[in-house]
Amino acid sequence: MLNSPYGGKLVNREEFGKKERYIEEARESPVIFPYIDFFYDSFKISDGSYSPLEGFMDRNTLETVLNETRLPSGLPWSIPVILAVKSDEIRGVKEGDRVILGAHDRNPFGFIDIDEIYKVEKEKIASKIYGTTDPVHPNVEDLELRYGDTALGGKVTIFERLPMPGGSYELSPAETRARFESLGWKNVVAYQARNPPHVAHEYLQKVSLEVPGIDGLFIHLVVGKLKKGDYKASVILDSYRALIDNYHRRERVLMGALSITMRYAGPKAALFLATIRRNYGATHYIIGRDQAGVGNFYGPYDAHKMFDEFNIGITPLKYTDTFYCRKCQGITSEKVCPHDKSSRIMISQTKIREMLTRGEPIPGEIIRKEVAEILSKGNVIAD
Repeated sequence: MLNSPYGGKLVNREEFGKKERYIEEARESPVIFPYIDFFYDSFKISDGSYSPLEGFMDRNTLETVLNETRLPSGLPWSIPVILAVKSDEIRGVKEGDRVILGAHDRNPFGFIDIDEIYKVEKEKIASKIYGTTDPVHPNVEDLELRYGDTALGGKVTIFERLPMPGGSYELSPAETRARFESLGWKNVVAYQARNPPHVAHEYLQKVSLEVPGIDGLFIHLVVGKLKKGDYKASVILDSYRALIDNYHRRERVLMGALSITMRYAGPKAALFLATIRRNYGATHYIIGRDQAGVGNFYGPYDAHKMFDEFNIGITPLKYTDTFYCRKCQGITSEKVCPHDKSSRIMISQTKIREMLTRGEPIPGEIIRKEVAEILSKGNVIAD
């Protein structure tokens, strides 16, 4: 059977169809317009993606995550989920108040019932979670420049579903579980991605589908807020659609989108992303080289070690570096390829982006032609 939700129960904080009632009840309530990170997190709390969280973390929960990489219940948890606002945005707001959450088009979409108001220790969060206070790190830069100095802890309720970058691929955990069940899948391997696929990605996906007992592959694409220089959401989605339609057995693959802010926290982000995929029903999780890393902040296999230390009830499939070997004439890995490095074509998104910038054709040893055609159209990189 499918994996159980993390903590045993899939959270549902959605109250669709009750917007007018809640707005009427909250006519005198303050309104805040959360930064995009918190906007996305509001929806993922409410649809159960972040189960067992029912709201933004209070101080004790945050401190336990920072110091122990666990929730107060003892469950492993590696990434803070906080709502950090500027003090002047909540002037007069006190614990026990209900605060309306509004999108930046001024459209209210939900609310938070505040249990606690506390100070955000930005440097501590940066050091404990990202392992650095260097603003070169994209999440640290956000933390320093765009997060407020005051956190609101409390349960979140969403009363209106708003458009997300994932479009029709933006499935909730309940929807994904229903799809898996309709397909007869019991053992599902999840694949995390935030870039268009190259042939080494395809290799990991197909090798994982060969694992005995695996019924299907869930390709789950982070398309919310990525770092500057990453690909646009539409490009990521279109590229994977092309790969699945042309090179996968479609009846064994489900593609979904996850509109969140990407946490480039290396091993801690990998654990967080796997926890989310357990909530979607996955039983297995693919971990390649330097998952969720950025720059040189983390070791290439730190994420592998994280899953040795913390058990979140999902089976990790750990893979070493993959590449095209001219002598093997195909994609392989350092675990099985006997040839020296001179025979290898190393594949990286940095190399692909450089080739695109120079207008060079991307060889088939690196990327499928259908994907290359999408990337070669231009205007594929996000601002």
